[in-house]
Amino acid sequence: MDRRSFVKTCAGTAIAAACWRGHPALAAAMADHPPARLVNADGSPLKAADVTTTEALVFAYPYRGIPCFLINLGGRAAHPTALASPEDGDYTSPAGAGPHANLVACVAICMHQLSYPTPDYSAIRYAASGSPLTDAPGLIVCCTHGSVYDPATGAARVAGPAPNALLPARLAWDAESDGLIATGCVGDKFFARFFDAYKSDLIDRFGPGGYRQPVGETAVAIPLSRYSAAVSTC
Repeated sequence: MDRRSFVKTCAGTAIAAACWRGHPALAAAMADHPPARLVNADGSPLKAADVTTTEALVFAYPYRGIPCFLINLGGRAAHPTALASPEDGDYTSPAGAGPHANLVACVAICMHQLSYPTPDYSAIRYAASGSPLTDAPGLIVCCTHGSVYDPATGAARVAGPAPNALLPARLAWDAESDGLIATGCVGDKFFARFFDAYKSDLIDRFGPGGYRQPVGETAVAIPLSRYSAAVSTC
């Protein structure tokens, strides 16, 4: 069974999670987390057809304090890529989700010095049309110190001081509703380091321990330009 056919059989949040757990080859080295259906700011289900190619959407997963990017690669498909995390070990990034296998998600925390989007500011963004840091369009750039990542190859590092790829989040696509469901990710040990580094800031935003809480059955996904008041344009 190919991936598209497989995901079509996983229609619904609970079913999608059960299917992924039953197919470890499709979830190489991913940690299963409770599935969360992606929704718009008004609570309506986010549809794959509504994810534009112009900028990343931001959603929290698997914990309230972990920001992730949802990216539409347009005419490019995502390729599973063998990668490694110093803390979480070797893994294979998932293929793209959606009817065109071009929707990907990754943890939006730069692997160099942990820059991440906040409601006030984001130094990291998906540069759909290109960036002064790179001539190529469609890459993730961090303006703090110039790290560049390719979301089509598991957000692998392309340039800059980052030591490794952005960590992937796994998506399932519900063909019946055109909905998207986050079902797992790599990064449990990395998340602990991030939480320690930004504990004070995260407590201010989410309350004591709130940033470590699972997101629940749904996760709101909104454009980065609305999530952060200012976004760097490097």
